[in-house]
Order: sequence, then structure tokens, then C-alpha cells
Amino acid sequence: MTRVIPAWLTAHRAVLLALVALAVAAFVVAATDGDFAYRPDELALSLIIAVVVTGLATYAGAAVVRVPPGSDSWLITAVILFFILPGVTDSGSAITVAVGAAAAGLSKYVLAWRRRVVINPAVAGAVVVYALAYAEVGTIGYPLWWIAAKPLVIPMVVIGALLVTVLREWRLVLVFLAVTLLTVGVLELTEGGQSLEFWYASSPTFFVAAVMLPEPLTSPSTRGHRMTYGALVGVLMYWQVSIAVTDSLSLEFVPEIALLVGSFYAFGVRLATRNPSARRLPLAFADRAGFPADRARPIAADTYELDLVAPAPTTFRPGQWALLSAPEWSRPVWRGTRRVFSYADASGGDEVRFAFTASGAPSHFKCGLIGGDTRRLYLDLSGGDFVLPRAGRGRPVVLLASGIGITPFRSMLCSAIIDGADLRPFTVIHVVRAADREVFGDVLDAARDAGASVRVVESTDLAGGFDDDSLRRLIDDVDGSPHYYASGNPRFVRSTAQSIRRIDSSARWQFWRVHTDAFLGY
Repeated sequence: MTRVIPAWLTAHRAVLLALVALAVAAFVVAATDGDFAYRPDELALSLIIAVVVTGLATYAGAAVVRVPPGSDSWLITAVILFFILPGVTDSGSAITVAVGAAAAGLSKYVLAWRRRVVINPAVAGAVVVYALAYAEVGTIGYPLWWIAAKPLVIPMVVIGALLVTVLREWRLVLVFLAVTLLTVGVLELTEGGQSLEFWYASSPTFFVAAVMLPEPLTSPSTRGHRMTYGALVGVLMYWQVSIAVTDSLSLEFVPEIALLVGSFYAFGVRLATRNPSARRLPLAFADRAGFPADRARPIAADTYELDLVAPAPTTFRPGQWALLSAPEWSRPVWRGTRRVFSYADASGGDEVRFAFTASGAPSHFKCGLIGGDTRRLYLDLSGGDFVLPRAGRGRPVVLLASGIGITPFRSMLCSAIIDGADLRPFTVIHVVRAADREVFGDVLDAARDAGASVRVVESTDLAGGFDDDSLRRLIDDVDGSPHYYASGNPRFVRSTAQSIRRIDSSARWQFWRVHTDAFLGY
């Protein structure tokens, strides 16, 4: 499925398109099913209020802090709230939607830690509405999660599956779904009264799994904590326990409360692990002699390097990625403000370095970096599991890169060289389409001097992936059971990983020894 995902379909665009498709399905059901909870006009009014109020609140908060909001994130929040809050049937439901939307838009600036979002804004809006309804404030009603309706199950499953495939989040989603089923099963055995139909049709299980859980800024960014996060939310959503806080107040783990706890868990992980994304770091272009300090620097054909300065040292594991944002006041919704880049240097310094290619028609984001039009740049998130194993140092490591896929390996090699590590266990193979695409020769030479086996291969065919014979010839001298790392365009990564498993039969069942990192190139 990932073979047909277009490069322009970024995560935010995919989520927005999925939500629009779900909204269309909801309007069709409302128009054709007389038993559906709302009529099309009631849904339309709810959607208009959610979009308008979320937009106004978001831009009002952004004006106060003088930082433009993400061009598409506020709209995603508004449409999510459309599915969570009630349709507008009277003044009370209209006020409910308006209050939830305002709370969601403002939460990005009020519930923030060092400019960093702590709670998913849609969750914040739902929790505020839930709390006000619980306190019986005016005519405000509870979040209804009306997306959990039997006529919408099939559209939700189909659209959700496509979205999760684009986001590459099946591991998180399957853990969540398995834990929710297990929780329902345990409750059925211990208390009875559970229904499988309630799980898939009357509860927002699939909506939470596909749309809410994978939100990057309020979920953990490494695999282990991500799985724990999914399991935690899954248990709490179906843990039918009421906790007495005071004589008149009790806590029930409805979906919005479960997601709130998940957001707090993710934020706590970032603080505990000293992840640089525990706060939003403003970045500035570093001064480089003989080159303007406002843009990316060309280092090879269609290849550029970003030399940036952070206000504090950044800590990450070599091989990880960073989510950068370049917000603008006037950027259209369809032009995203965020892109993912791999770190290209060692961790721990004030300067951070990234590299990217811009062949063909590059995105608006990259054009701004190349042309010097980017006025604001932030480091929003760091994470990923494309890192060297902590245990078994000295075990053979094979690094296979195509084109700019060498970037995370540069980070790994720089860190090892700075630490004075023995690089004799390392085999580095960098495939480029032409000689003018070669990059980071200084680091590769230093790695070679430190004992690594380094080979640069010029081949248009191999840049799209290794065949079995070519890969066998290049790594024939590697002994033991190495860890393999494949980085580059999706076709190269997919083909190379398949060849690795064919020529090293033990890697088929020791799956943890094959690591991949696909560069989507948008």
C-alpha cells in the first residue's frame, strides 16, 4: 500500500482529507437515514460554528504571543470537534460547540509549556465541555462522540485504515485495539454486561485509534513509550470505574479523559527523557563565511544543508529525526508548515544540522529554506527509533544509504568519532546516482580513518534498491550477525530490506536486526 502513497500527501494533509471524507459520509447518512441522530442542516451548523470559532480563537491566541499558528492544524482540530461535540439542534448545543471550539483554539497558548503544546487541542476542548456539563453550567451539554454510530462504522473503518497506512501507525493502532478488546473481555468475565457491538459501533474506538491517538505533538515519539501510551488510553477508555474525588465529584474515564491522561503521559516522558521537544525551540540560521545567513546552503547537486542555532543544547540519539515548523500568517491551509528532517550531526551542541534534496518541484516549505524566505523556524518534536543498539557494541553494523539517506548515518558516525569509538565493526555503503550527488565526504573519510569500511557506489540502478547479488558482493566480508540499517527513498528501503532478508536467512526471524528509515522527499 505504501508504494502508491504520493509524496505530497503529508501527515497533516492525510488527516485533513480523511476528516473531510468522514464528514461527507456523515452528511450522506444524515440525508438518507431517517433514524440518524442529526439532520444535514444540524450537522452543517455545528461544522460552521466549530470551524469559525476554532479559527478565531486560534488566531487571537497567536496574535497575543506573536507567533503564527499552523496553517492546517487549527482546521483539523475544528473538524475533529465536529465529530465529538453534539450537532446543533438548539441554543444549548450551539453554545456547547462554540465553548468547546474556543477552548480548543486557546488551549494551544494557555495550556502550553515553554511554547510547547501539552494537551491535544481537540481533547482540551472536549474536556472543558465535559467539565462544564458535569458542573451543570448553563445549557452546555456533554461531548457525544456521535461519530460512533452504526451507519458510519464501514466508512470509519475504511477511511481510518487508509489514514493509518499513510501515517505508518499500524503498530500503535493495533496495540490500542488489542488492549481495548482485552479490557472488554476482562470486564465481561468479571462483571458481565459487555457487548462487542458496543465496542465497534457505539463507542468511538476506531475514530480514536485512527485520528486521535497518532497526533504527533501530544504522543510519545519513540516506539516503546508509544506502545505504552496506546495501551494506557485503551485500558482507560473501557475501564468502567468511577473514582470519587470529593463527596460531590467523581472521575469517570470517558474517551476525552482517557486521551487527556495519555497526553500527560507523553508530556511526562518528554520531560523525563530530556527530549528537546519538551519545549518548542526557536531556531536561527548560523553564520557561515561567504554565504548568506538566512537560507540553506547547497552542498551537492539539488542537495542542501541547514546549519541552525538553538537557544540551548539539543539532545537526541544519533539517527533520530526532528519535526521543524515554519509558520506564516498568510500561508494557505493546503500549504503545510511542518516537515520532518533527520539530524545530520552529533547531539549535545547549540548548533543543529539537517540536509535535504530538492529535485524536481520542491515543496513550498523547502523553497522557502532555499530562497531565504523563511522568517521563523522552530524545532517542534524529536524522536524515532532508527538508532544504533545500546547493547552489543562491537557487533557488526551495516549502514546502507541511497542519496540523502546518508544523513542519519552522518549523525551516527559523527557521534562515534567524537566519542573516540572503534569503527572497525562498521560497514558504510553510500549509493549515489552521479558523482555530483556525493555528500559528507569529510565525515566518511574520518570514519574510514577510524577503522570503518566505507564505500561510495555510483549507480542509477542501485539508487533504487539493492538486488541480492550486488548486496552480497558489497557485504560479503561482514562476519557475525550484523544489524542492518537501510535509509533513503521508499523504493530503495523496501527493496534493500527484502534483499537483506533473502541473503541473511537469520534476519528473517531476527527481525529486530533490520532497521529502515524512508525519506519521503516532500
